[in-house]
Amino acid sequence: KITSPNQLSCEGRSAGGLLIGAAINQAPELFRMALLGVPFVDVVCTMVDASIPLTIVEWEEWGNPNEEKYFQYMMEYSPTNNIKKNASGNYPACLLTGGLH
Repeated sequence: KITSPNQLSCEGRSAGGLLIGAAINQAPELFRMALLGVPFVDVVCTMVDASIPLTIVEWEEWGNPNEEKYFQYMMEYSPTNNIKKNASGNYPACLLTGGLH
């Protein structure tokens, strides 16, 4: 045994923050702390807005949420769409940082 959830933290930035957000939603009991730096956590709203620079180009990587199969897939892992209701006390301590440019 290397560690325990009580001693495990995780960190991700940008798209890595999406991974961490999805992980703590799916298994919050595995982590004591999470650090999300400028995380990409609102996948569906971001990817559906073609007016945001690079969104259309990114459809090749993430999928086009205007197509039902990609929309449903994004909804399965999108951190902002999967926060557990009434999960008080179950989530790890989190520090999120943002940026504006």
